[in-house]
Amino acid sequence: MVAYFSEAHWATRDRLIPAGLMAFAAYLGVLIYFFSPSGPAIVDGAVPISDFLCFWLAGGEVMRGSPHVVYDNSAFHALQAPYLEDGAFYPFFYPPTFLLIVAPLGMMAAIPAYALSQGVCLALAGAACARILRSWTGFLLIAALPATFNALFHGQNALLCAALLGGGLAALSERRQVLAGVLIGLLTIKPQMGVLLPIAFLAAGYHRAFLSAAVTAVVFAALSWAVLGNDTWLAFFQQAVFTGQATDQGMAGFFKMASVYASARMLGLSASPAYLVQALAALAAAVLIWKVWRSHAEFGIKAAVLVSAGFFATPYVLPYDLAAMAIAIAFLMQATRGKQAFSYMWTLIAVAVLVSASSRYLGAVTGVPLGLLAPALLLFVSVRLHSLSQPREVGALA
Repeated sequence: MVAYFSEAHWATRDRLIPAGLMAFAAYLGVLIYFFSPSGPAIVDGAVPISDFLCFWLAGGEVMRGSPHVVYDNSAFHALQAPYLEDGAFYPFFYPPTFLLIVAPLGMMAAIPAYALSQGVCLALAGAACARILRSWTGFLLIAALPATFNALFHGQNALLCAALLGGGLAALSERRQVLAGVLIGLLTIKPQMGVLLPIAFLAAGYHRAFLSAAVTAVVFAALSWAVLGNDTWLAFFQQAVFTGQATDQGMAGFFKMASVYASARMLGLSASPAYLVQALAALAAAVLIWKVWRSHAEFGIKAAVLVSAGFFATPYVLPYDLAAMAIAIAFLMQATRGKQAFSYMWTLIAVAVLVSASSRYLGAVTGVPLGLLAPALLLFVSVRLHSLSQPREVGALA
């Protein structure tokens, strides 16, 4: 029985592929039920009540020529009020560059906009995983992940971010540094997802990728300024105080979050000490990435460490952001050729996937911070694999 888990006898192709297909079919069934015109997540038979409402209304404001409104919490709350219960509000925390992406959604009815945007994001994330694995099973990997369902249910941009992160790292593994930089530069729509990337690029000597990412980020920001106007960027910066307060106070709920900061707050620390713990964790992650990316380990191992460690470098991570775990898992599969590198390796990865589906609920009930457990398990596996891949020094004989 022990060997069944330690040697991952359960992880066979004839089990995993049907399980993945069944999981995605179940997710799809739930989404169709909730988001059909008469579903419980739809108001007035036409508008989804989820984070996507924020994106859809933001796109509409861009098309009406008033993009700055999305950063005016009072005005944006008034736009959402007809669709939500009293007191509910979905703020728009993203930089103006993301408004360029959601703008087309404002030209569509809400349900088609939701279905199209989430379908495209899922396809892009699947394509990134498939590119890493050189197999169609990459699509199944991202589709079967519980965090993917979470992202789809909320209509969030986590799958788009996973696609940019995975696509950028896949391009880098193929020595296509300029393309990698472009994709990573676009990831600035959610900058907390790429905090450690510049460190990795510099440590490994990917200077063209670093420069390409920097230029892309600047050009993307300049384009949004030219299209949306100076007032929009000013409004975004003015909203930064509210954004900081939302993180400080855990507006989303600390039990939902998968960050060091949120875990520290759940353990009783006030904001300042919790931020100090977060800063120390981010520093440790940065040092780890510098060390790993300067080594001669296989690229897939480095990428898995980078993605997993990234969750420890930012104070704001929500369950749907864990969709990026699929990128780390895909690189681990690539690096090991799907084989078991050490005892319990794939069992630990499976536990990480299961925990990512349940941590917010267990945290709400028990008050125990479990959100970081899933990325922590992935990081342990990745670092362990890196350690095993390094040549061992043999001491001189006496």
